Amino acid sequence: MGEVFTPALTVQSMLDLLPPAIWTSHPSPTFLEPSCGDGNFLNAILERKLNKVAEEFANGILRSGKEVAAAQFHALEALASIYAVDISIENVIGGTPGHEIGARTRLLTAFIEWNAVALAKRLVDRSLILRAAEWIVDHNIIVGNMLPVDATGKPTGRNELPLIDYTFEPLTQTVILMKTTMGDVIAAEDAKTSYVLQLFGPVAPKLLWKGKALNLAEAERINAPELQSPARNGTRRV
Repeated sequence: MGEVFTPALTVQSMLDLLPPAIWTSHPSPTFLEPSCGDGNFLNAILERKLNKVAEEFANGILRSGKEVAAAQFHALEALASIYAVDISIENVIGGTPGHEIGARTRLLTAFIEWNAVALAKRLVDRSLILRAAEWIVDHNIIVGNMLPVDATGKPTGRNELPLIDYTFEPLTQTVILMKTTMGDVIAAEDAKTSYVLQLFGPVAPKLLWKGKALNLAEAERINAPELQSPARNGTRRV
């Protein structure tokens, strides 16, 4: 796979270079890791975001209120602000010898442990917040290729990767989900700096769901296109 996993100490040192404002609880700034491996950066980013939520909860200054539900609302917002792509199914999903735990599971485990330690809340399979967190992780951490073309010049399908845009409303503890694609997001950013007049701009995001953040798992599931992914044993997996 030609992989190099960033050591934990290096991850922390790099994140230390960011300004303190980047860890604000609302609106929670977005991170995109285009080659996430099994989640070293993702886990460290989520930890810092959740620590900020816990700090503001303890001081009673969260935007959505002072109750435990308010802290959980912002914890979901923190989780939803983290996006990642990796070409390896093993990295994202896990479940193979030597690579049992993938990036999705690492994030969910950190989320569950934070609820237990910071809020004294034990999450179980039927917990609405856990189901919402699982929906977010399944849609934000995906198997794909962030390069536009492969070594042969063939398109990788990057532009078709689905993306969910979240708008969290603290006063009502609701969230709006908008559906778009990686290609449209890239096109929208390119349009901001382009000097070329475009007759047809990127496709606007479409409403997917809106409601209470704790009920987010009710939203329709959007599956990413299947990727023919190389595996470590020399075979190929879908």
